[in-house]
Amino acid sequence: MNGSLANARIGLVVVLATAALFFNSSDLIGQSTGASTAASSSSAKDDTKKTALSNPPSSVEILTDTQGVNFGPYVTKAMAMIKKNWIPLIPEEARPPASVQGETLIRFTISPDGKLSAMHLDGSSQHPNVDRAAWGAITSVGQFPPLPSEFKGPNLELRIDFRVNHPLPAPSIH
Repeated sequence: MNGSLANARIGLVVVLATAALFFNSSDLIGQSTGASTAASSSSAKDDTKKTALSNPPSSVEILTDTQGVNFGPYVTKAMAMIKKNWIPLIPEEARPPASVQGETLIRFTISPDGKLSAMHLDGSSQHPNVDRAAWGAITSVGQFPPLPSEFKGPNLELRIDFRVNHPLPAPSIH
């Protein structure tokens, strides 16, 4: 294994571990030099009143080649900013008693200066208000932190899987 590929994989493992700790029940999937890896952790809760509020954005996929740069702290901070916006935007129909279920996939690009430069709805929940809440959680951030200075790529592309009222995924072991 060459040195840059080894460094990229080490950075990816740190990203995966950081995100799993941050979300307690989420997945972070990263891509670096063509390799894709997934990790997750799960914490069981005996909360019989699961609501949309207990389902934060549940996974993040790094679509950009990280070039060996550790994006763990960056992604953790960005996801905290998005989660802070997401919870108040969750629509009434996703709350009890209706508790509609939905899963929205949004792909977006962050430029080196932290500006949101592109967004795409990759998967709709089939509930427009749920999709709008997920979209708004990202756009409401306004300005993300600048990308790590050691990253020389043109941008960072991420995809987030927003889930409401879905059972938590089973832990995967890789």
